Amino acid sequence: MSNSIKTQIKDPELIKKRHFHIAQRASQLFIKQGYSATTIREISKATGITIGNLYDYIEKKEDVLCLVFNVFHQMWIEYLEKHGVFEIEDPVEQLRTATRRMLEPVYDYHEMVLLMYQESKHLPKKFLQETMKKEGSLIDCFEKILIRGVEKKAFHVDDTFFTANMIVFQLAIPSLRWWSLKKKFTTEQLMDLIESAVMKSVQ
Repeated sequence: MSNSIKTQIKDPELIKKRHFHIAQRASQLFIKQGYSATTIREISKATGITIGNLYDYIEKKEDVLCLVFNVFHQMWIEYLEKHGVFEIEDPVEQLRTATRRMLEPVYDYHEMVLLMYQESKHLPKKFLQETMKKEGSLIDCFEKILIRGVEKKAFHVDDTFFTANMIVFQLAIPSLRWWSLKKKFTTEQLMDLIESAVMKSVQ
């Protein structure tokens, strides 16, 4: 978790569990009524954590918004590690697997992704810089895959950094455009289409 968010709790696993729970429930509130209009009391009610206990895990309301960004970026990296993406030798299979695996949390926690795009303007400057750094690390993961693919002549990419950014953005499309896409595609169909679009972009 972020060093910017101070807690009164010493157990790292408990902090991680609670922060995830707070981020997930609060993001639903923020999407529904906006970050500015949501109170700590409402967050307490939504999470089932008393206000006093809530302040054991955060110092102020803006920490909750920071948690959403923290939790999701960490979740993406953990998904890649969990499914052994970094150990895959074939860059084509590595890119395909990374794309597919990272789409899974986008669907499971789409409120968090949507919130990240809608409410980033409310992040404190210090935390915004930290968030941009974490996003950069995620893009870097994909750029390294692309560079290996270009070196092995498996990919044809003019600019690996730009392409990595475009891939990461495409992974957020289910959350950003779900209201429209769900009218025509099932979850599995949309995941197949995004995977296909990503792979075609490097051919």
